Amino acid sequence: MRRALLVALGMLAGCHRSTTPAPEQGSFAGRTFPLLSSPALRLSVPGSLGGKQVPVLLDVDRPLSLVATGCFEGAPPPIEGQVRAPDPGGMREWAMVPLAGLQVGDVSLPDFSAGLTRETACAVTLGAEVLTPYALTVDPLRREVTFTPSRPREVYMSELTAPGADPSQETHLLDLSREPKGDWPLLAARVAQGEARLTGPFVLATRDPFSRIGLGPAQSQGLRPLETAAGLPARAILVDSVEVTEGVGVGPLVAEASGWASPSSLGRLGPDVWGRFRATIDVQAGVLLLRRPRVLASGARQRCARLGTEGFNEESCYGLHTRRDPDGSLSVSATVYRDLPEGGRLHVEPLGEDGKLLQTGCRVGFTFTPTSRGATTQHRIPWPKLAQSMPECHAELSAVRGYALSLFEDGYLPECPLTCAFIHETRTRRTLCECQPTPLGESVGAASRKPEPSQPPPPEEREREPEDPK
Repeated sequence: MRRALLVALGMLAGCHRSTTPAPEQGSFAGRTFPLLSSPALRLSVPGSLGGKQVPVLLDVDRPLSLVATGCFEGAPPPIEGQVRAPDPGGMREWAMVPLAGLQVGDVSLPDFSAGLTRETACAVTLGAEVLTPYALTVDPLRREVTFTPSRPREVYMSELTAPGADPSQETHLLDLSREPKGDWPLLAARVAQGEARLTGPFVLATRDPFSRIGLGPAQSQGLRPLETAAGLPARAILVDSVEVTEGVGVGPLVAEASGWASPSSLGRLGPDVWGRFRATIDVQAGVLLLRRPRVLASGARQRCARLGTEGFNEESCYGLHTRRDPDGSLSVSATVYRDLPEGGRLHVEPLGEDGKLLQTGCRVGFTFTPTSRGATTQHRIPWPKLAQSMPECHAELSAVRGYALSLFEDGYLPECPLTCAFIHETRTRRTLCECQPTPLGESVGAASRKPEPSQPPPPEEREREPEDPK
């Protein structure tokens, strides 16, 4: 069905329970940082180390900060000592090195020590000893994270129940517990696959885009991983749903499958679950606050609440945001706030400097796999590889200064079976796409058959079954 949119345009486990506030000169309080452009949502913000541009990853469940060997020219700084820190696989030894001159956005951090990783790609990870004093609010559509001081749970409750709260928003205030040894934030969740259920605590994770389910606990409850080539270990598991409270979550979901070693948790829940909402993560307060637009369903039809009002319409079910990145490229993100049982295609129109529509020979849009509410993706349009595969479209779209919502269609795009951005060249009738990665790799979906619940045998087989003797 086509629906026209009426839119023109502390370093050791336990030590950070009583963390002292970050120094004034390096405070993130009140700051909003853009997330680095990426199809999959992950908490990675731009930073610099000694004048070199580096990605800075925000990892609320890691007890200490890390820096990759690849961030240093030549040999890394002299090792200051060794620190044992908890890890889901057990205690791990880290060589500590001084980290000087780290800047996140326009905030310069005081010198501190970080664990040294052997990764050749440069990245800095900020852990709990830096992040715990703050609540992190993640906006998936705008792809940005806002830091505010941690607040007691009662303050969140009073704000949600106060007169004047936004009537268009559905909110869920969930409790985070703490893992007794690693001190990681834990969130209770229920995973369903057919008739099988896996219920228990999962580590709330922000660094990696994908959730992970421990293979041992999953199989013990009857959940089955996706098939792989003979002799290869399972890499992923396709589940029908992951719920963090009754009726609230995501599904279906392809999660990583691994030998999760922690005896006190079943895996980790990443941005592919909580990133379906505008989420506030306050580890110190033990709070996860999820917000999303209310939805009014009438049969198969869904309408979404208009921001700040009690009214509903179809246009409010779709969000679009564009921003100009420091390198001059245009990043475009899209979100669908209603369920997509058949998938969907969200078409957008290019705008020029004056805000008026541009006529090009290239159609642009986003395609979503069948999924639940809150699906989101972000892409640079045009993406770099388009210069070789569609040079004319790359040239035309490089002159675009913005995009406006145009049209939504039910059903995903066969040429792009995952959640992707697509460009259709009308002259050649070719369609190319840039898709979100999955736990199976770049542009790889869950090709194997989903495990089916057991069914009764067909009538001809039932007739051959012996009767129950009595």
